[in-house]
Amino acid sequence: MTTVRGTIRSTNTITADGHADDQSTARARAVDGLDLSGYDVVQTNTLSSTAAGNITVRAAARSTEFRPHEAPGPKYDAALAAYLQSIPDGWISLGITVGA
Repeated sequence: MTTVRGTIRSTNTITADGHADDQSTARARAVDGLDLSGYDVVQTNTLSSTAAGNITVRAAARSTEFRPHEAPGPKYDAALAAYLQSIPDGWISLGITVGA
């Protein structure tokens, strides 16, 4: 019997937009618009900018939720397939180890 063990991470993300006449203020407002409990900011993008200074920035944050995951099988191939198939929707595998 082989067991594949690993860690999975939630793929849940949240976004918020910030508007201002300058880039740094728009970015700060976008980040301030996020509820970062359980999230880390991963990206900020300028969505629009005009010569008059109307700037819109979108901030995106990714969930920091991780959890262990494992699946057994008679051999490695079967255990790996079971591991991958049993990852819930909205989660990704970050890596695996194999144990007997």
